[in-house]
Amino acid sequence: MWKSCSDKFSNYIITRLQNDTNRFNLKDVTIEESLCMWKCKEWPNVYFDNEFHTKMNPLKASEVLFKKAKK
Repeated sequence: MWKSCSDKFSNYIITRLQNDTNRFNLKDVTIEESLCMWKCKEWPNVYFDNEFHTKMNPLKASEVLFKKAKK
């Protein structure tokens, strides 16, 4: 049974997104860890440009990052 977001790859998601921003030179992007987003039934979550993205995994989070970066 999962107890927290960190049990469901949230730490890896943060690390992956930080690596993506460095690797692809996304200078206008800042990746930060946040406190609880209160969407526990749909976790882990990421928040980009005032938009929640739920049920993330590392690959899905990277895909969202790249879509947002292309705008």
